[in-house]
Amino acid sequence: MNNIINQINSIIDETPDTCIVLGSGLDNFIEKLQNIKILDYSDISGFPKTKVEGHIGQFVFGYLNNKPVLCAKGRFHYYEGHSIDDVGIIIKVFNYFKPKKIIITNSCGCLRTDWDLGGFMLVEKFLDFSFINSNKPKYYNLNNKLKNNYKIYKGCYTYTIGPTYETEAEIKEIIRLGGDAVGMSTFPEYLMCKKLKIEPIIISCLTNYGAGLVQNKIKHEDVLLNANKSKKNFNSLIVNIIQNI
Repeated sequence: MNNIINQINSIIDETPDTCIVLGSGLDNFIEKLQNIKILDYSDISGFPKTKVEGHIGQFVFGYLNNKPVLCAKGRFHYYEGHSIDDVGIIIKVFNYFKPKKIIITNSCGCLRTDWDLGGFMLVEKFLDFSFINSNKPKYYNLNNKLKNNYKIYKGCYTYTIGPTYETEAEIKEIIRLGGDAVGMSTFPEYLMCKKLKIEPIIISCLTNYGAGLVQNKIKHEDVLLNANKSKKNFNSLIVNIIQNI
């Protein structure tokens, strides 16, 4: 780990106040940063490589109104063959710098037809629907608070392994269990935060409705397209959060 940190330190001018994991289609946020420096994951000896479209795989350091920010542009997934612990390596890196706040973002499926696509959900609870370590779903409550009164939904993010999207039957069961959104990332990163006693802010961009709720077939390119459409509002939200940390 020290070897990885030493390589990442090559792009960092000062300790970041905020560290952010940018989800699928949400990496446009780095355009808000000044004086950016970039390090590709592929150039970091001993660091995993990203394989999923929409996850370029870069650490980006820059300044937002003079506040130092470190972004992870691209993340890892359990379905790529990584262990749950290895998926959390970005959080381990962030924790080294002891930032004031870690923000984790994702693009996910919306299970509430009364919620608008392109909107955002503050994750207040996780539903582990992966069945990796148990044959029963498991809930995790978060102390996930925002200081200001943002116009943002609040709810439960359901974690599934992927890489295929959920079936209509699975979506019905997840809704019955109380899931408001569903996705294939973020929960392993949360587990690493929990292990390291970090309280992150976790935000989901609602890019599509779950199978059977509105449309019949979900495609990854549609998720990226819808995430891209909401980038202006996403950027404004993240900028506002960072300025109020």
